[in-house]
Amino acid sequence: MENIETIKAHYHFTDEDASILMRLRPVMERHKDVFVDEFYGFVREFEDAHKFLKDEATVARHQEALKGWFIKLFSGSYGNHYHAELHKVGEAHVKISLHAHYVNAAFHFVKLFIHGVLHSEIEDIPTRARILESVEKILDINLDMFTSSYIEEEKKFFFSQKVESYLVQLANRFSHGLNLVLVLGLVLLGFMVMGLFAYDLLHILDGDIERGLLSTLGSLLMLWVVIELMDTEIKHLKGGKFAIKVFISVALVAVIRKILVTSLKSEQVEAQISLIAAVAVLGVVYWLVAKVDN
Repeated sequence: MENIETIKAHYHFTDEDASILMRLRPVMERHKDVFVDEFYGFVREFEDAHKFLKDEATVARHQEALKGWFIKLFSGSYGNHYHAELHKVGEAHVKISLHAHYVNAAFHFVKLFIHGVLHSEIEDIPTRARILESVEKILDINLDMFTSSYIEEEKKFFFSQKVESYLVQLANRFSHGLNLVLVLGLVLLGFMVMGLFAYDLLHILDGDIERGLLSTLGSLLMLWVVIELMDTEIKHLKGGKFAIKVFISVALVAVIRKILVTSLKSEQVEAQISLIAAVAVLGVVYWLVAKVDN
């Protein structure tokens, strides 16, 4: 990692910039609480926010740390101690597996917030423009240091970088190939279920209406299962997240179809009771997973 003086030199951060930021501190002190509230309102919109903000105690601790970081942007002192603190924050982000995209988005919010404060507090346009220049420099330096923590983590290899990169690419290609085979299998299965649906319709034409209707409904449920699995797999191939809720719903539909089939046989009352209990359990699990996802 570059030392702090080298980093400041690359961003043309001067003593004048430090002085400008230090004079801005009283203004930002008045807005620190609003900043923290609006920042957490912003980050709670991230889909993975609940993984990092698990309870009120964690949120309160993070808010105090964020408030301290925000005020230190305008401390006027940006030496080795400041560099070490930022490096520690960056390592903490890496340790909890916070995606770098969220860090970049958060810095975008910080920049917009400070711009808004300066527009409301400072009327003179040339003065405001000079202050904004210093603000953007210190924010870019902070983001640079945070990003370097992710880069350093990526440099840790068990074998050589070339070997690990090749193995990862090979594994990704093999995984992608298996996913394509799975999609092809689901397409073939879809055609087979459509054939089963046509076969079940023959029971209705033969006069066995009750059996035909229940069997046909079961076939439609199976077709829905295939469609859901295929949609989920296609979304996964396009970079979507693994949706466990879909697989629970598939199991739920499979049990419901089994209930329809066993209902044609009056002697399987105990089996039907067991299946109904299974539907109840799967329904509760589905509800819990859906609640967590939301």
